[in-house]
Amino acid sequence: MRVLRNLLIIGVLAVVAVAVLQGVILNGDVAAQENGQQQSLLQDETVVAVEDLEVTVNATGTISPARQVSLVFEMSSLPVEEVLVREGQYVSQDDVLARLDSEDLEMNLRNAEVGLEIQRIAYRALTEPPRDVDVSVAEASVRAAQASVNAVFDGAPDATDEEIARLQAELARNQLWQQQLRRDQVVDPYVPEGVPEEFVPEASDEQKRQLEAGLQQADFGVLIADSNLAGVLADGPDNGTLASANAQLVAAQIQFERLLEGADEIDIQRAEIQLQQAELAVEMANASLDRFRLVAPFDGVIARNNLIVGELPPSTGAIQLIDDSEFYVDLAIDETEIADIEVGQPVSLRLDALPEASITGHIERVAQTPTRIGQVVTYIARVTLDPTLEPIRVGMNTTATIKVQQLEDVMTLRNRFIRIDRATQQAYVTIQREDGRFEEVEVELGLRSETHSQVVSGLEPGQRVVLLPREEMNILGG
Repeated sequence: MRVLRNLLIIGVLAVVAVAVLQGVILNGDVAAQENGQQQSLLQDETVVAVEDLEVTVNATGTISPARQVSLVFEMSSLPVEEVLVREGQYVSQDDVLARLDSEDLEMNLRNAEVGLEIQRIAYRALTEPPRDVDVSVAEASVRAAQASVNAVFDGAPDATDEEIARLQAELARNQLWQQQLRRDQVVDPYVPEGVPEEFVPEASDEQKRQLEAGLQQADFGVLIADSNLAGVLADGPDNGTLASANAQLVAAQIQFERLLEGADEIDIQRAEIQLQQAELAVEMANASLDRFRLVAPFDGVIARNNLIVGELPPSTGAIQLIDDSEFYVDLAIDETEIADIEVGQPVSLRLDALPEASITGHIERVAQTPTRIGQVVTYIARVTLDPTLEPIRVGMNTTATIKVQQLEDVMTLRNRFIRIDRATQQAYVTIQREDGRFEEVEVELGLRSETHSQVVSGLEPGQRVVLLPREEMNILGG
């Protein structure tokens, strides 16, 4: 009986042991099956990295030149006479690019330039110091007149006196001829053919008066010299001869002093006014001619030429000139990102037409007022391109990447592995524990770029992070 009871107890324990063992095996299979199911749900996985993080803002735009202008004629009622440039040609500032038929205006300009040169000559004649030859002649006249006076007191004339008297007569005639020539040059100057009368300088009344007085004085000097020569040849000087010699000396001294002192101040002022009027006439002729020609306002390249010789010029866009010494791009920055944009920030650009080119630049200026298109608010940031040898052309499309901030050696995680709670703005990621279980944990983020975020706390470098379907994240408590 006792043996039977013991056997019964052993049998019950054996059954219990088998049941427990089967339960353990079953639970292990279920856990393994669940773990396998979760592994199969993984969409992606990564590890927390330690690297540099660059925060950028991207925008698009088109290449523009430093300056560009469409040139048109002020007068478009005359046909094009000459086109001096071709498309692609580089020109300098003030170069003439094209002309209309303006022959009459060009003649007016040439006449004005001739008149200006005449006034310059007249002004220099009044203001420049006397020539050495004129001074020498005047000094010789004074010495000759003084010799005549001295000869009167030397007694009867001899061969030397006669020679002196003869030379004085010749000198007096030479002075008369010089005075006549000077009078003719001022009162009746030579005028080139085709020069209008209004461009010919007219002598002032004071100039005419002085010239006539000088001419009369020179004529009187000839009479005195001839009389003195006649007296010497006759028998010798008398009182009349002495008076004549003294008068000739005084006249020579006055002429010499006037030559050294220069022109009268009033005559100089009058000559200055006439010179200014001639300069103004040239400016006015140029201004009139400018209406019939196109002139480059700056150095640049001819981008487009719409002119045809013999035809009327277009009223808009005759010639397009661009300054390709520098390029820029205007970027439309969203209002949510404009606060991060500052002048001087570096910019890298990728051109659709030159995908392999490395183009850089910097923020030149940021607009203070917005641009509104519907509900979209943007601000224009201008990027000036750095000098480059790449064949950049106006109008090329480009994508600009503005470097806003850069961190070194920080924990980073790709943004697609981060879930942001819209209500609390708290960040979460899903990690896998050592036992294979998945768990959503809270993390603190720092700077964020378009692809990566800085992880300040909540994760460790090298830790495995996974991406599960939204339904599984909800089951995990996300």
